Amino acid sequence: MRELTLGEIRKQHRVKQEVVALALCVTASGVSKLESKRIQDVPLHRAAAYLAAVGGSLKVEVTLPDGGTVSVDGNTSA
Repeated sequence: MRELTLGEIRKQHRVKQEVVALALCVTASGVSKLESKRIQDVPLHRAAAYLAAVGGSLKVEVTLPDGGTVSVDGNTSA
């Protein structure tokens, strides 16, 4: 299964770059640069803020050496 890009997620939810730019306090050009990166190359705090701007959220699950897991809610307050 192919990974969606941030831009594809934004477009699927019909959110304009300008709306995301305002939420992230960057220009539309800055949003475009962010969208050109692979999601795994975007800092977690930035991906969480981006996804919140399009109505989503980010959740990370960490697997520990003993096999246990910890869930991390990546939502930020802007």
